[in-house]
Amino acid sequence: MARTGGGGGGRDARATGTTLRIGGWSSGVVRGGQETIDACRDAVQWSGPDFGQEDGYKMRTVVVVGHDYCGFGQFATLPVGTVVTVETPREILRYRVYARHLTPGRGTPAHGLYWGDLTLQSCVGPDTGFSYLVRT
Repeated sequence: MARTGGGGGGRDARATGTTLRIGGWSSGVVRGGQETIDACRDAVQWSGPDFGQEDGYKMRTVVVVGHDYCGFGQFATLPVGTVVTVETPREILRYRVYARHLTPGRGTPAHGLYWGDLTLQSCVGPDTGFSYLVRT
């Protein structure tokens, strides 16, 4: 299943085992740091437990990030109510956006800005945006 709707070219999601879907758009998800994000190939799980093990009430938030110029800008601007699906090798998980936040500056420190079961993060113009999701 090829990644669609983003930059960085297609990648077989089976290579990583996890696919994130927003409507007709999809991307593989890999764990990594800044170098992986800069490679622009996949959405990157920056921090948090494995999908399915998250618990926003205990601050165990999965954080997935990607550069806006790599096709991940929508992470920061998803309308409240948007459903995001994550397919792992073990299960299919559904999340719903319940809030968004925009903070000044690109690549600003995000300490204290990760909330819910899943946080999606990307830059928006000169700023950094976050979409907060709860598992349904």
